[in-house]
Amino acid sequence: MPEQPQPSPSDPGDAPASVRELLLARLDVSELAPEARAVLRGLLPDERTMSGEGSVGPVQLRSITAAGWRGIGPRTTLELPPGPGLVVVAGPNGSGKSSFAEAAETALTGRNSRWDKRRTGDWKQGWRNLHSPDVTPEVSVELGLGEHGEPVTVRRTWYGAKVDDARTRAERADGSERKPDEVVDAEALRLARPFLPYSELGSMINGTLSDLHDAFFKLLGLELLAELDGRVKDAASECEQAGKREKERTEQLLGELATLDDPRARDAVEALSGTRPDTGRVRALLASRSPAAEPELARLRRQAGLTGPDPQEVSGAVARLREAAARAEDARHGSAENARRLAKLLEAALDHRRRSPSPDCPVCGTGQLDQAWAERARAEVERLQSEAAQAESALQGVVKARRALHDVIEPVPVWLQTEDSPLAELWRQWALCRSVTDASELAGRAERSAVALEDACRQVREESARQLADQDGEWQPMAVRLTDWLAVAEAAEAARARRPYVNKARAWLRTVIDELRDERLRPFAERSQEVWQQLCEHSSVTLGSVTLAGTPGRGRVELDVTVDDMTAPAYSVMSQGELHSLALSLFLPRATHDASPFGFLVIDDPVQSMDPQKVEGLARVLDTVAKDRQVIVFTHDTRLQQAIVHLGIRATVLRVTRQSDSVVGVERVTDPVEQALAEARAVSRDPQLPQDVADHVLPAMCRGAVEVACLATARRRLRDEHGLPLSEVEKRIASLERTKEYVALALLGDGKLHPHYAVEQIMPGGWQLIEAFNSGAHGPLPTVDDRRTLVSRTKGLARAILRSDARGSGAAGAGNAGGAR
Repeated sequence: MPEQPQPSPSDPGDAPASVRELLLARLDVSELAPEARAVLRGLLPDERTMSGEGSVGPVQLRSITAAGWRGIGPRTTLELPPGPGLVVVAGPNGSGKSSFAEAAETALTGRNSRWDKRRTGDWKQGWRNLHSPDVTPEVSVELGLGEHGEPVTVRRTWYGAKVDDARTRAERADGSERKPDEVVDAEALRLARPFLPYSELGSMINGTLSDLHDAFFKLLGLELLAELDGRVKDAASECEQAGKREKERTEQLLGELATLDDPRARDAVEALSGTRPDTGRVRALLASRSPAAEPELARLRRQAGLTGPDPQEVSGAVARLREAAARAEDARHGSAENARRLAKLLEAALDHRRRSPSPDCPVCGTGQLDQAWAERARAEVERLQSEAAQAESALQGVVKARRALHDVIEPVPVWLQTEDSPLAELWRQWALCRSVTDASELAGRAERSAVALEDACRQVREESARQLADQDGEWQPMAVRLTDWLAVAEAAEAARARRPYVNKARAWLRTVIDELRDERLRPFAERSQEVWQQLCEHSSVTLGSVTLAGTPGRGRVELDVTVDDMTAPAYSVMSQGELHSLALSLFLPRATHDASPFGFLVIDDPVQSMDPQKVEGLARVLDTVAKDRQVIVFTHDTRLQQAIVHLGIRATVLRVTRQSDSVVGVERVTDPVEQALAEARAVSRDPQLPQDVADHVLPAMCRGAVEVACLATARRRLRDEHGLPLSEVEKRIASLERTKEYVALALLGDGKLHPHYAVEQIMPGGWQLIEAFNSGAHGPLPTVDDRRTLVSRTKGLARAILRSDARGSGAAGAGNAGGAR
């Protein structure tokens, strides 16, 4: 079709135009006929965006807490720095770090992506921490809502043995409750989901990406286009169906008319025969009996076809409402609020028992809060919580049953609204039942009104049919059928006139949909390409355009992937690291869309399967996103932290550790050298430290602190002075085995050189200390003072190594002197 004129661009200061506004602007300057434009305007739905009802302003993540959940036993909280910035939560596999990520997702969404499709026996048994059976399973997140960061905690607590036996609540700082869906909008969580678990890094890019397609469609406002296209398609189909209905009804009516020995029937056969039935002749035939009697006949025909409420349907809806009301009343008698209060009191008592060393009851002082009491109390808590949940469910049942009964009640027919008759009054009373909210009153009024109205409708229907039969005998039923046929024929005639404009409108719309879809998607596609380029700068795989094909529910995301300039399917040519990079490239533009209320992202273990270049690219990408988002990354892979240090990226590093019995700890890692020294210092000050530990463990800890200082210095020196990429730096570090090699790489840039004189140059006596770490030449460390001296000398050596790269490379000349390796 010819190129369409484009509307003039809006003023740069104006707010971005909606999809509806853009479509109407194009329609105004199109070459479509006025009738085709009217078709599109008449079918165009209202603008639809994310409701935004759930939260006000940005949502920040302040902390994540878990207890009795997955790998976390006693209650542990992961405190997070507020506002934009990069946070790395590190820890080895099995430390519990991913349990925090899953806890945040579960608290806010009520589901766990990792286990959604794995409802196996292992998951049914393993979601609850096995080491803390006395701890009530719970996950929670503290959020900051709005510009002022109003603190709200969303908490999900389990009251039964099943993973679905849980309840989610939201509480303000003062303890008052809010509805969870008022805190965080469920639709926003689905469309701009801020969580990327490791399990989804691979699974989200398998197949057609239909979920991602539908999310993009709604985020971009393209759902309106799909709905409009569907309406226009239905309009075209309806035009076609109208002609088919006319043909079928005409053939049926001709057969019936042939059986009547009546001049009017023969006249009707002639009017209906031929290529196109003569609707004007049929209309005149029906009116020829008596123009003055036509309104009365029309009224009688309407009344003869009148139907009132369906007694069976009304009776069923009333019965269900009464049953729901009875259940709700029973729930009220069961004192649901008392059940909740008692449950909280028992939970508080259980919590007191866990924290208090004394088993005595703090209230009466005589009772014993022993294990048997705790088991009875926990059972009572679960019973009370279940009772409260049942009460809430019963109340919701009343709402649904009332709504279902309201839906059965139909308004007064238009033709009956102006009448002042017993039937009209009965129907008005029936319609007024929709305004009744009290369940008992509604059930009674609806039941009585339905019976009275149906009986009245039956009487009017029978009387009208009798009058019509008396007037025309055999012809009258045929006249009724001709009247019905006339409505079908007139609709088909109108459809034939409308169909060309509908088809032209649809052809124009399909082109404009493609244009608007590509236009709205372009920033996302460009951002995806930017992320891919940063992650896979040295890859032979190139990510080109990202496009949407199809409509919601039947759509797919199409990726233009080339390998050495040759087009190829993405999933068959990409490595696992590249597939993970592709998943991130698609996730980040969606999660950081302007329509998203979430000021945070939670990404679990994105480093796996990535080579050093991709890890460095990942660090840059995360740093960019963290400029205006709170980015929380969980990882066990130390390469991300190394890349962050190598690139000089500012980040908060939190370390998660796990001890026996699922006791999980969280600490902030500031200076790794100082942290290692602090651990050694803490051991050295212990007067009860066994001698063998002092003689062997403490020197090893000191040696570790020096090696950490060497690694930090080596990475800076090899990056700044030698200009080596991260992959080469890590390759050299990976080849180190002995402490002397660490020192040589840090001071001389080469782990194979001997660092004796270089060490003495930065700290006299330092070489003797290094040899003492390995040989035990330090001798026994019998006193606390001896141990403190060792740690103090280690601190001096570590600081001298850290300062050495600021003095230049003058020490390198001393690297060839002799001495033991």
